[in-house]
Amino acid sequence: MIPAYQLNDIQVRFDGREVLNIPSLSLSLNQSTALLGENGAGKSTLMNCLAFVQAPDQGQIILLQETVGTRLTAAQRRRIGYVTQQPYMLNGTVRDNLKLALRLQQIPRPQHHTLIEKTLAMVNLMPQADQDAATLSGGELKRAAIARAIVYEPDILLLDEPFSHLDQRHIRQLETSIRQFASQDGKTVIFSTHDRLQAMAVADNSINLVNGRVTNAPLLNLYHGRSQQQLFNTGNLLIHIGETDADARHIAIDPRQIIVSDQPLHHTSMLNSFAGRLTQIAEEGGQVRLMIDCGEPFYAVITPTSLHNLALQLGDTVWVNFKASAVSVF
Repeated sequence: MIPAYQLNDIQVRFDGREVLNIPSLSLSLNQSTALLGENGAGKSTLMNCLAFVQAPDQGQIILLQETVGTRLTAAQRRRIGYVTQQPYMLNGTVRDNLKLALRLQQIPRPQHHTLIEKTLAMVNLMPQADQDAATLSGGELKRAAIARAIVYEPDILLLDEPFSHLDQRHIRQLETSIRQFASQDGKTVIFSTHDRLQAMAVADNSINLVNGRVTNAPLLNLYHGRSQQQLFNTGNLLIHIGETDADARHIAIDPRQIIVSDQPLHHTSMLNSFAGRLTQIAEEGGQVRLMIDCGEPFYAVITPTSLHNLALQLGDTVWVNFKASAVSVF
């Protein structure tokens, strides 16, 4: 499969501090990919590199099998639409902003009307087409920024934290707009988020970033601290780990490897067992996601049958149990 991007030996530093270190990464064409990570993980830096608004200090980024020089050609620029984390609209109406984007991308004027109407319908902004962009709500602004980024029909849409600071209604509307763009033939969407549920709702696959590095470790149960021989100290809990790494500062635990019980488990090989309060029960892709506060928040995924058998309710005291080998250390 032809990748949308191929990254080789990418490094980015700010004030002598490494913020991105990616030896190799391929981002799939014709799919939606979520870049997952906490604040400061390097998501925005990577998005800026993919948009070619920031050059890495080292390494090479190949766009659609084409090596990019010091700057994008006009043809390469038209293949990418980019919406930053805090987009702004220029003076004028929503329609004015879309017209300007078409002019800047040198799209022939006879095509403007058709492209604008098609795009406004896709992002559900027809009623706001002639509204002053400065009066848009937060959700409308995000969709208008996406409209401006896709009106010239790029192959790739890059979105940096598109769901931040939106209420649930606007999040659902934005998810629909992104899916509609991604459903077209030959379209690729790459967006960053710290919310795994949103990634699951929109993306075909995801990439996890921790401290500027790509990791296979799950990010739902991610803890920071220090390794002490076979223990990891989060500051609130001592967690048994299966490997020793004196330089390790992070651990992650796959929520599917956590066993939830309503009583302490005895005579098991699970060295980690913590009592906590059940604070969240949510349906997720035909399974049930639980959050248990044990001094650190633990997420676990169980079946609806297990939920029924355990007869769990919010506020119940439950036990989180997992093996040392279930802990990824990095």
